[in-house]
Amino acid sequence: MADNANVDPAILIALAENERKTLIERTPQWLLVLLFGSAIIAVWHAAVTFSGISQLVLPGPYQVLQDLIFTLHNLFTGGYVAHATWITLVEVVFGFMLASAVGLGLGMIIGATTFGRKAIMPYVVAINTMPKVAFAPLFVAWFGFGIESKIMMAAFISFFPVTINTAAGLAATDSNMTMLFRSLEANRWQTLIKLQMPFATPYIFAGLKLAAVWSVIGVVVGEYMGGGEGLGELVRVAASQLRVGRVFAQILLLSLMGLSVFGFVTLLERYFVRWRR
Repeated sequence: MADNANVDPAILIALAENERKTLIERTPQWLLVLLFGSAIIAVWHAAVTFSGISQLVLPGPYQVLQDLIFTLHNLFTGGYVAHATWITLVEVVFGFMLASAVGLGLGMIIGATTFGRKAIMPYVVAINTMPKVAFAPLFVAWFGFGIESKIMMAAFISFFPVTINTAAGLAATDSNMTMLFRSLEANRWQTLIKLQMPFATPYIFAGLKLAAVWSVIGVVVGEYMGGGEGLGELVRVAASQLRVGRVFAQILLLSLMGLSVFGFVTLLERYFVRWRR
């Protein structure tokens, strides 16, 4: 007891809290991710090996790994995968940028004006309820088989979360701060730029993160419906040739692309929302 009396109480509290944590809570996240992924691969390998499933239906992990190595080698040596990846990346980036611009504009109108809430918001919600995949043939008819139709499809699918989150962030501005700005005789534009927009920044970036992922989906849908030269077209061709392992490898490449755009938006968030931390 005498020894414990000389120990910092904060250390004792930290030790007690650590003892109450479960094994999973004490395990590092990277290790849990690695173990869970290994378990999935093991179950996958066992299912393919002992169930008699055809390789044409579900290839094993080793086959997918071989196709992934081939895909990455073709990518880094400047082959057709590199060309397709570049085309898809351009479509994703421009689609995301267009969705961000449209979403921010509509979100500001909806969140800052009564007209936007009453007149524009119902149309935005109605558009979001529509099956957007069905619009792909229309975009192809309107904008052709080039990258323009894929960019429009990506923007059309991914603008909604930016719009809603921007409007929600503007509407959630602290009422006391709003009253303070009014007492200082700030006009609507000053209140929007200097109070509401900074307050809504975390909401906006939440919408941008969703748009970053959805833009990849929109591009792939556009390439499925309207051809093209991107990764979505490679996936379609590989699937038609029953190269399922190649399909898995190209889907992983698309996932890495989506993660890259998502990570870029996260870095921007850390820069612009430093005040929140």
